[in-house]
Amino acid sequence: MPSSVALWAQGFAAEIRDDAAGLESTQRRIGQNPLGSAAGYGTPNLNVSREETRRRLGFDVTQEPVTAVQLSRGKAEASVLLEITLLTQDMARLAADLLLFYTQEFAFVSLPDAFTTGSSIMPQKRNPDVFELVRGRSAVAQAALNEVLGITQKLTSGYHRDLQLIKPPLFRGIDSCLQTQGILPSALDGVRFRPENIRLDSGIHAAAAANALVTEEGIPFREAYRRVSAKLKDSD
Repeated sequence: MPSSVALWAQGFAAEIRDDAAGLESTQRRIGQNPLGSAAGYGTPNLNVSREETRRRLGFDVTQEPVTAVQLSRGKAEASVLLEITLLTQDMARLAADLLLFYTQEFAFVSLPDAFTTGSSIMPQKRNPDVFELVRGRSAVAQAALNEVLGITQKLTSGYHRDLQLIKPPLFRGIDSCLQTQGILPSALDGVRFRPENIRLDSGIHAAAAANALVTEEGIPFREAYRRVSAKLKDSD
């Protein structure tokens, strides 16, 4: 099927914008004020205004009832890590495409020397280390997400010390994503496509030809498929 560099890149741009919207949507859980729930059952005999703490700290709403607060622990963190996982996977798939395009067999792109390294044994080779690490780092957020979900999945209601173990994977997933985002734009800025190495197969428009037969002659797609296939075989 025919495509273009622009169409290929636009697909990734659209998905990364969607990832950004997904991260913004996590505010639904993050924006709930948990203060005043204490260990899970409120603060008896203490006149704590949960609405006042909500207002002063800028939370969107007050989380009610108080028993829901500890039950929800880990949900906001998991939501953030899920969206980070989806973002890092999109960046990893972008890197995977470029790594394929960079191989000697394809040679569709060149990568900047500043983001590649020399081979340890092959003098002619430059290793695309940055893009390989971008691809590999997508596992960090996914592992962090699984860790958070594993900590909370069988807890009873109320506060448990286990919940403090959520913080390391949360911060690890965020930090890894930010580090990847910090270097990827500069690496992409140095990518250059090499149109002289891109050769189009003669059958690239076969599907379009079959579709044209369907619309122009009103024949079933199966028949159009067979006719175009036979024509291509005869031309070989």
